[in-house]
Amino acid sequence: MKLLALTAITLFAATSQADIINCVFTEPFIDTSYSMAQQSLTYNSFDGEGTVTTVVKNVSFQIKGPGEFELVAKDGTVLQKLTLNNKGSDGMSDRVFPYEVEDKGMAGMANSGWGGCSSNFLKATDDSGSK
Repeated sequence: MKLLALTAITLFAATSQADIINCVFTEPFIDTSYSMAQQSLTYNSFDGEGTVTTVVKNVSFQIKGPGEFELVAKDGTVLQKLTLNNKGSDGMSDRVFPYEVEDKGMAGMANSGWGGCSSNFLKATDDSGSK
């Protein structure tokens, strides 16, 4: 029980400092940025004609358990599920991201898939472990 509490406190301390969480996805090419200060999730999708940006406001960051987090819209819709397991991937590069993310998609967005995320304090590394 003490180990679980210590793990939760450690993870909370790391994530409570994560002002910005950036996630990347491929097929389709989308990146997201969550601002804890502004409680907003910004989607940038890329197509042959440019970038389409959509901002979702009033998004809360919820701790579900040790290393398990959700970004939840005001209406209760889960937009993203993040797992702090150092297994996140953008699907194309050799970078390993601290967070593995499942994007649940949103109205008007084609994406609903897996990607990788980093934050201000938890950076992606390459496959050799260097930053």
